[in-house]
Amino acid sequence: MAKRFSLGFLAVASLAILVIFFVELRALSWLFAVLVMGFPIALVTMAVSRDGRLGRLRVPLVVLFVMLQSGVIGVLAFDGSGVTGLYGLPLSLHFLLLLIWLGPLCVTTLAYAVTFSELDIDDELLGRLEQMRRDRHSAGE
Repeated sequence: MAKRFSLGFLAVASLAILVIFFVELRALSWLFAVLVMGFPIALVTMAVSRDGRLGRLRVPLVVLFVMLQSGVIGVLAFDGSGVTGLYGLPLSLHFLLLLIWLGPLCVTTLAYAVTFSELDIDDELLGRLEQMRRDRHSAGE
């Protein structure tokens, strides 16, 4: 289910992004940004789903999705508004740094560290890969 949804999102979003890229309407810039920020989540979902399910990675992916979407919406909402945050920096820069860069970095690092033992290669899979390599090598001789 997760892979199908992600693949469908990637297909539809790719076409929508392409159309929006050439139609230069200011109102569509928000949709463009939201679709672009959905791409990393869809790609990660395609990579980590096992048997169509995300398992323990569902929560970190939802958190990552919310962070990226709220970050890009915050950047667009406060861009050029003159509102400043800490140390006199523009508020949109805070959204960019915290929700699009630092936050996702921390979430993905922690999610990978917590689920590392579940996602690594076990001995059975390693044995099958070695057997496939030997079969290909012997077939090529």
